Amino acid sequence: MPRRNSAQVRRNLPRRPRPARDARRAAPVPGLSGRTLAAIARIERRPSWPGPVSEAWWRWRALAHRPGPWVTYPVDDVCDCCDPFSGAEVRAVLEAVCRALPRRAAAEVRALLAPVDARFLARTLNDPFAAPGDPWWSRRLTAP
Repeated sequence: MPRRNSAQVRRNLPRRPRPARDARRAAPVPGLSGRTLAAIARIERRPSWPGPVSEAWWRWRALAHRPGPWVTYPVDDVCDCCDPFSGAEVRAVLEAVCRALPRRAAAEVRALLAPVDARFLARTLNDPFAAPGDPWWSRRLTAP
């Protein structure tokens, strides 16, 4: 009696449903080398790390490329207690990863961030009453 090969056996087994994932959030930061992505993954495994870098990248890019008038105000619809990873705070996560990465990987991430940062700066207004010691992304107007 002939035996069935393993592919035929697997074809008859019931399929397990895969958990649904948001493809954009699961995707790594586009345009980075494998070496840099591996360095980011090592940093994200630290227990004190504030959040995933890919999510911070996608949120910062969405904030800079938000549709609407040319001058925008980075106001969030979600309060900080519900979503602590919102608004310009994502830029702080990206800055922290640039400081934690090796020099070559940090330069690659900063080169990727430069056009998005320039767009954010061009589309927002400076807050003249902000504290001078705050990072530049926190010294932008958040309301008209």
